[in-house]
Amino acid sequence: MNLENITLSEKTKKNLRQTGYQQLTNIQLQTIPLVLEGRDIIAQSQTGTGKTAAFLIPILEKLEVIFKPQVLILVPTRELALQVSEEARKLSPHNNLRVLAVFGQDSIREQSKSFRRGVDVIIGTTGRVIDHIFKQKTFCLDYLKFVVLDEVDEMINRGFLADVEKILKRVPAKRQTLFFSATVSDEVEGFARKFAKNPSLITNPTNDLPSNTEHYFIEIASPRQKKQNLVNFLSANQLDSVIVFANTKRKVEEIKNNLLDNHLRVDCIHSDLSQNRRTRVFQNFRAKKISLLIATDVAARGLDIKDISYVINYDFPQNREFYIHRTGRTGRAGASGKAITFINSPREKSQLLNIARQRNFKVKKFNQFLA
Repeated sequence: MNLENITLSEKTKKNLRQTGYQQLTNIQLQTIPLVLEGRDIIAQSQTGTGKTAAFLIPILEKLEVIFKPQVLILVPTRELALQVSEEARKLSPHNNLRVLAVFGQDSIREQSKSFRRGVDVIIGTTGRVIDHIFKQKTFCLDYLKFVVLDEVDEMINRGFLADVEKILKRVPAKRQTLFFSATVSDEVEGFARKFAKNPSLITNPTNDLPSNTEHYFIEIASPRQKKQNLVNFLSANQLDSVIVFANTKRKVEEIKNNLLDNHLRVDCIHSDLSQNRRTRVFQNFRAKKISLLIATDVAARGLDIKDISYVINYDFPQNREFYIHRTGRTGRAGASGKAITFINSPREKSQLLNIARQRNFKVKKFNQFLA
């Protein structure tokens, strides 16, 4: 649907047009009117479908800037906190909106100063939000109007629900509560209904994935062949932005060092790196100072970079959702992209074909000569 056909203020529409929005995605079309009506929601939406804008656009439309904490968005990772905070600033029709991302390994003293100066929107990981509420006592909850839980399924996987519940029990009863999750299992829905009031359930069809991504696989006979195939492919194709995913920190470092030995511009990201180092790597990748990023699944969520040419699954993803989150890094915002998965066994090939059937996309053998 065209942006002009939805009930938003002209100021919001003008800002959205200036930031490149013309058409709304399925999840945005379903979510925005309900949030504007004041409804609580439980929404199922995959990465790359525009879910962040789906909750930010109507919240920012309803917000009045008063420099008091009115919006709390809980996220599972630091990277996602930074991404959502950047998106909030970009999408806001308010020139003076104050947005704060709070997470561990960042100065809690500086975050506390920001709270004291005044802030409207807080995006944070659960542990650091709890620090500000209960220990630092810098986060006053009295003015909260909106609480958003982004990627609830990932919070469950990481064991964060106890922290989330501790926070939700302290927020004002009069609020809007929005839950977003890639999958809405019984556990996700049951938890959400404990804190949402008569929520509307939004489920997207399984093919509501970035439709501009082509999916391929390469069958590999040995680890040595896989390593050489990767080097050959990357050396032969001068691409601006490629993410290579591996399952372990050790493998990520190994791949990075091998590609450096082959004179490729590459860096890596995994959970052992400091937050400052991870931020620098992301900035360099965004600025195309490096063209290759090797990553564990810490980067599969919360990384929003335009025009990623290829996502390469060097290691087969550990579950179906990891495949969706990884490959959702390419083919975003109308751009085209390609996802290549290295297959080591008939079992992995069968798993990939099953994912393709369940998610309604085609996957083909990659025919380019590699080794």
